[in-house]
Amino acid sequence: MSRALRRTEGLFRRGLASCRLLADNEAIMVGVSGGPDSLCMLHMLHSFNVRERKGWQLRAVHVNPGFEGWDSERVLRACRRIGVECSARRLSIPARHDAGSCYICARERRRALFKAADELGCRRLALAHHLEDVNETFLMNLLFTSSGATMIPCQPLFKGRMHIVRPLYYLDKKRIRHYLRHHRLHAVRNHCPRDRGSSRATVRRFLARLATDHPRIQNNLFSGIQNLKPEYLPRPPATGEAEVRPYSATVKRKRRPKAAS
Repeated sequence: MSRALRRTEGLFRRGLASCRLLADNEAIMVGVSGGPDSLCMLHMLHSFNVRERKGWQLRAVHVNPGFEGWDSERVLRACRRIGVECSARRLSIPARHDAGSCYICARERRRALFKAADELGCRRLALAHHLEDVNETFLMNLLFTSSGATMIPCQPLFKGRMHIVRPLYYLDKKRIRHYLRHHRLHAVRNHCPRDRGSSRATVRRFLARLATDHPRIQNNLFSGIQNLKPEYLPRPPATGEAEVRPYSATVKRKRRPKAAS
């Protein structure tokens, strides 16, 4: 095994530890879109399960949003080549092009995964979010929702009855692509009609431009998110205290006098 692959394996194990995914004989549902990230995660989980004899019951599920030209069968075949059977759930999400379409699509796909996990008796849902996804989500929340929040490795839901786990949390896209090439895994390209116009795509292009001059920008941002210094951040307003708003938002425009008739 090359040094790069050993490092990738180490980061994957770190993600498993953060996800608390080391319990034997656990039923784990794996969300598989067919893209490089989810296929990498499925292959790594399956290989680790076989090699370490964890006894995990991996149940792969693919959600077809119902977009024109979406090919679920290719995703199912890719999972079978890895060694895990996959089932597909079909939705009918309209291919809208307004500001809320990405939120609606993500919400409906997530609901379908939760429902499938409940039906399959899985208390853990593995999703293939990685280092860049964590960074992008943090900036999206900061810029578009005025909140400093992002994804975490293990996220409890429904009062702890289910957990979203992210085994690729510490891996970046470069390592994922290298892993796929080494194991000759081919991603399935299904087209999202809103992919280039989403807020995430805007933030992704912004970070890509920064990375051309500063190659470590993604790693620096990821480390910075985990190294926030509360003593150098403003405190939230106390109950009953007026919220501080930008000056430009508080200045009222003067009315122009009406022209004489």
